[in-house]
Parts: sequence; C-alpha cells; structure tokens
Amino acid sequence: DSTLLQAMMENPLEKKAGKLYAPPGKLQLIYFIDDLNMPALDKYNTQSAIELMKEKQDYTHWWDRGKITVKDIGNTQYMCCMNPTAGSFIVNPRLQRHFWTCAVPFPGQGALQTIYSTFMKGHFERLGFKAGVQEAVSGVIKAALSLHSNVVGSFRKTAANFHYEFNIRHMSGVFGGLL
Repeated sequence: DSTLLQAMMENPLEKKAGKLYAPPGKLQLIYFIDDLNMPALDKYNTQSAIELMKEKQDYTHWWDRGKITVKDIGNTQYMCCMNPTAGSFIVNPRLQRHFWTCAVPFPGQGALQTIYSTFMKGHFERLGFKAGVQEAVSGVIKAALSLHSNVVGSFRKTAANFHYEFNIRHMSGVFGGLL
C-alpha cells in the first residue's frame, strides 16, 4: 500500500525550505526496500507502492495526500533486494531503469566451509580449547553443511509448505550457538 509506504518514508524527513523535505542536517538517507517484487496487485492490477517509488525517482517528488501539494524529496536513495524464488518475477522496467542490478547466488559448499572454519577456528584458538576440540571443528562444520544440504534437498518450498525455507541464516544460528 503506497499510503503506508509514503508515511514510513516521510517519517525520518524534515521540512527544509519551501516544499523541500530531506533528512536532518546534511545527511543522506538510503531507503532499504526488502522484497521489491512482493507488493500485492490492487483492484486495478497495479502496485501503488511501486508507482510511488517510481514517481520519486522520475520527478524527485511525491504528493502530500492531505494538502494535495508537491513535496520535493532530497538527499535520498533506494537500495532494494528481491527474493528470486517468491513473488512477482518481473519488476516494472520504468522503475528498474533507475537501479544497478546485481545477482548474488547462494555460496557453494567450499565457500561456506571456508567462512565457518574461519570463525570457528578463530574462536576456539582464541579461547584456548584443547587441540582435540580444535581438530573436531572441521568435522562439525562438514556435518552441519551436509545436513543443511540434505534438508534443503528433501524439504522443498511449495505453496502449501511456504515456510520450508532453509537458508544461510539458519546455518549462522547453528554456528552462533556453538560460539
């Protein structure tokens, strides 16, 4: 809903001069929009939240809904992300043209092994655990990554089981518990 989005985006802004609104002082504000591809279609088959963002990018303003006057928006930018497995897979090209697009795939097993080994080995060495415990770290990481891979392969996300999403946050939670 564009009304809610506009209210949230106006909250950190202050009136500067005339019809200009911007972050306090000379600050820059970056709006982080999570799941850009998720706004629901309204009864006119449009996405009003996307249209509000497009209006700001195209014209550097949006309208005050109460006074029906223009509010120029300064010193703000958008940073957005999308879930490649859910929502609409098409973003309005007139909005997308304002963005630099970057796709980041899920890291491979070797990269995950390196990431978690670095954290785990550093933790166990710093706290002076016995050599036997430090040697077991690599096996624990391999077992956890293997289990995660099997769970992801066995429990696929569907419309009925939309909550079956096993991602890197779950793995971080496992290793965070060990730290």
